[in-house]
Amino acid sequence: MKKTPRKPLISLCMIVKNEADTLARCLQSVRGVADEIIIVDTGSTDSTVSIARSFGARIIPFPWNGDFASARNAGLAGARGTWILVLDADEELEPGSKKELLVCAEHTEYEAFFVRIHNHKGTDRASQTITVNPILRMFKSRASYRFSGIIHEQIAAVIVQETPAAAMHMSTVVVHHYGYADGVVEKKDKISRNIGLLKEQLKLNPGDAFHHFNMAVEYMRLGDYGHALEHIQTSLDHVEPDTSYIHLLYKYEIRCLAVTGDLPGALEACERGLALFPDYPDLHHIKGALLLQVSAFAEAKAALGRALDIGVSPPAYHTESGLGTYLTRTLLGQACQQIGEDNEAIACFTRAAQLHPEPLPLVTRLVRLFKCAGRELEIRGWLAEHLPVILAEQRPELVRLLVTDGCYAAAADVLGGSDEAAVGKRAAGEQVAREHVEGELAAGEQVAREHVEGELAAGETVARERVEGELAAEEQVVREFGEGELTAGEQVVRECAANKRRSGAHAEEGQDYAGEPEPSSADSLLRLLQRAEAIPAAELTYGDIAALHQYPAFARTTGGTTPASESAAAVQPWISLADKVLATLEASSVFSPAAARARLALPLPRPAD
Repeated sequence: MKKTPRKPLISLCMIVKNEADTLARCLQSVRGVADEIIIVDTGSTDSTVSIARSFGARIIPFPWNGDFASARNAGLAGARGTWILVLDADEELEPGSKKELLVCAEHTEYEAFFVRIHNHKGTDRASQTITVNPILRMFKSRASYRFSGIIHEQIAAVIVQETPAAAMHMSTVVVHHYGYADGVVEKKDKISRNIGLLKEQLKLNPGDAFHHFNMAVEYMRLGDYGHALEHIQTSLDHVEPDTSYIHLLYKYEIRCLAVTGDLPGALEACERGLALFPDYPDLHHIKGALLLQVSAFAEAKAALGRALDIGVSPPAYHTESGLGTYLTRTLLGQACQQIGEDNEAIACFTRAAQLHPEPLPLVTRLVRLFKCAGRELEIRGWLAEHLPVILAEQRPELVRLLVTDGCYAAAADVLGGSDEAAVGKRAAGEQVAREHVEGELAAGEQVAREHVEGELAAGETVARERVEGELAAEEQVVREFGEGELTAGEQVVRECAANKRRSGAHAEEGQDYAGEPEPSSADSLLRLLQRAEAIPAAELTYGDIAALHQYPAFARTTGGTTPASESAAAVQPWISLADKVLATLEASSVFSPAAARARLALPLPRPAD
């Protein structure tokens, strides 16, 4: 007897046009989840259709008529599944969310499910998430459930209208979206298309709050905050009280007012928004940022503290990555820094760096704080304890950063500290092994231990003699320098020229020289850093610092230098020299407070410089 085919559980319905670059990734992500794939093609001229067919998709040709809802509904009409899953070609389902989505499909007491759309800065899952939006993407397949709206087509309102008691669940299923990645929006000219369609809709229905909201979003993307603000305020005048995007209207109103210079108006909008949404961390964060701008540091700390107390935004809110977590801690660190609470600022920047997907810019703030607090030589130890990944994976960038900010002693410490750290690690391992042996073995272990200790002692003696020899050599260099035989600038230039010749030899041999010093050049760089730190500020010249910044250890092979980076490279030695001179003024009771503030106000070095 022939078995009756099982009714599809989940029907994936998509509309596409010329999506050959991303469609395969999207369809691959739903393998094992979607029982059938329905692709509505609105006129592709590339390989989109053949890619869809290779995944077993059913293709529905649909000539584009400027109406997204009608295209969506053409796919729904042909779906046979219990559930409709909606994705776009520039999206993919998180692999870890497959199981949850299948579990959701088993709960037929619900009419629809929201998922978490992660909008990325780049075009892959590893790129930074910019915003997280809860959006309804899976719903029961019913003939009465059809999309409405020629643009930003919606289904939630229709479901509620058709089934007033409809239960909807806010899932934690994650869908990654790359359509807002750098360059993608411009490439597809989405903004112009969207504005044109929205204008047509507003002609038909001038009081549609949702279309005014979407028009405001498009104008914000263009940087036209004046027009955006007009549409936001119109949307607020017409929106229903329980509409899901009201919190975003307040958030965007605040931003538009702030960008156009109306800080009092922005703060007043913050209060109105927080009165309705007190558990929305984004509004507390933005309020803290605005208060920082008007130097209300205590109030800013309180607002940022409330955002941190809430933490990651509750799932019903649209949010941005880092608000309530690492970005809020960064702002709190800045507030603490402004009022002289250095230890609290260090703690904030450290925790923010631990959570941040790109922590190096926060390390620049830590470096500046340690330096201005006279604790420069604590930098390596602090990073080793709290941010070991920086020392392990970004050591060259860290040394470059320290030199750029004039932290020569810390740079020397980091540059010369890797072997020392390895020795310490080995010693710790030897200690653990020895204690284990002492606890488990008998009489013979004493002999073994004495033997090991003897070897360790011998090793320490060799290391000490080596260090003493290097120090003696260094003292000789400094003494000769002090006797006037060689100026620091001349020595630095000579060292740089020698290393540039070495790097040129690499290039001639066809090798990829990325600027990482060879062992010999690392030793000479270490001596240069130590000497630069020892020179009094009055004797340290622009040439000395500029030459050190040109050292091959800091060269990059990024292919060409832009005028902007050339300008930054020219200015940075002056900043380092100013910092060095200001550091000498801090010893005076008259100038100390002003000098300390001036040092903190100097431009931070950029890791990319």
